[in-house]
Amino acid sequence: SFGYNPAGFGMYQRNEISITLGLGIAQAKNYNAYNTAGNNAVRFAMNNFGASFKVYESSKKLTAINFAVGYNKVADYNYDMAYQGPQTSSSLADAFADIANANSLLINSDGKISDSNGYIDYEMNPYFWGSVMGYKAGLINKGSNGWYPDEIANGAKMTQYTSLQSRGSAGEFSFAFGFNINNIVYLGASLDILSIQRKQTIYYNEYIDYEGTLPDATEYPYQLRNFQYGQTFAVDGTGVGAKFGVVVRPTASLRIGFAVHTPSYYSMAYRYSASLSSSALSAGDNPYGWKVDNGYVYADENTPTLRDSGDYRWEFSTPTRLLAGVSYTIGKYAIISADYEYSASRALKWSYTPADTGYTNETFDSSLKGTHTVRGGIEAKPVPWFALRVGGGFRSSVLNSDYDFVAFSEPVADTFWYASAGVGFRLSEQTSIDLAYQYRNTRYSDYYSFYTKLGDTPNASPLYGLDIVNHNIALTFAFRF
Repeated sequence: SFGYNPAGFGMYQRNEISITLGLGIAQAKNYNAYNTAGNNAVRFAMNNFGASFKVYESSKKLTAINFAVGYNKVADYNYDMAYQGPQTSSSLADAFADIANANSLLINSDGKISDSNGYIDYEMNPYFWGSVMGYKAGLINKGSNGWYPDEIANGAKMTQYTSLQSRGSAGEFSFAFGFNINNIVYLGASLDILSIQRKQTIYYNEYIDYEGTLPDATEYPYQLRNFQYGQTFAVDGTGVGAKFGVVVRPTASLRIGFAVHTPSYYSMAYRYSASLSSSALSAGDNPYGWKVDNGYVYADENTPTLRDSGDYRWEFSTPTRLLAGVSYTIGKYAIISADYEYSASRALKWSYTPADTGYTNETFDSSLKGTHTVRGGIEAKPVPWFALRVGGGFRSSVLNSDYDFVAFSEPVADTFWYASAGVGFRLSEQTSIDLAYQYRNTRYSDYYSFYTKLGDTPNASPLYGLDIVNHNIALTFAFRF
């Protein structure tokens, strides 16, 4: 009722308190990748707790009013993945050089990088921070023809490893009222206080090898052998939204429901930092006089932490969602239900960003489309104290197939389907316990680890695909009085 249609609270005949504990196992499957070890994450969590209380009861037309309060976890961001891409001739160093060339970055006399507005190093737009670190760690340099990978010769082959750890969840605290009118019409409304916490840590490793003869030491006195690029993203946000619903019971067995979820309005703080470490073979006479350790030159560079908060916060509103459902009970022995949901995903709007808000809205508007979700299930009670149930659902693609998804900085959740099963036991008139399992498969958009294009040929990682499979187990305890 909290998650879909608060009119369900109007149907409660007694007070009830419940809590749901969950075990989630996430398995990431990467396509066009190798050595996909360490792609499992296991998390324990509290998925739901709530209480519904009867605050009014009468024999009149308004039969009852129930008040409910609780918490629902609505999204889980916990997963790990690690993989190796096929060998390629494109390096992340090429992308750093492309970014520096496209934006006319300069090297000042004191060795610092500046943009066309005179901002220096990490005072510049964070989009340029990778190029700044690439220069300071020896990956790129600037010559008479522009920026170029300084320590990588022609004929180099790159082996790329990526690992990602994602942690966090989104949840909503809800306050709801349900109204029972003559045991035929049920109305409901909820106020939802929303929260999001998510942290991602990405490590990109690149190893440079040469087939056959190594580069000439005179031309390449320093020869890059490997580097690691680490990035940390963190988001904390709060929001507010509402739900309104109605359920009609034209006959004793048939229930028809409708609900609308208003846009939820979020304000979020965002943090970002990055690091770059490199190792280069000192193959020549060390013309720059760098410190050499066992034949290698090492470099480490770290950015400050970008904090988008306060006056630099991010604010957006989610799309409206429309829901309809129907269920039919077969005596006291079974119930069949089906639901449909439409989300106008293109209606997601940014009202404030530290960057170009208009461009951000244009990007989302052109890349997203409305989604359709269907759910269905059946529950059987062969005896009054025992219930069995199975169900499933599917959501259509949220991504516009005509859009070029290179603009996204990570894979975007596209379609999903799930199947579930559960058993329930009534231990007494007051207590019950329920155990449920859900298999969920989420397909993500194809993505690159990096992508730039200045000429006809892009500098890009291999194109990857991603599925995340979740095995969710939920244990619910309920007490009625």
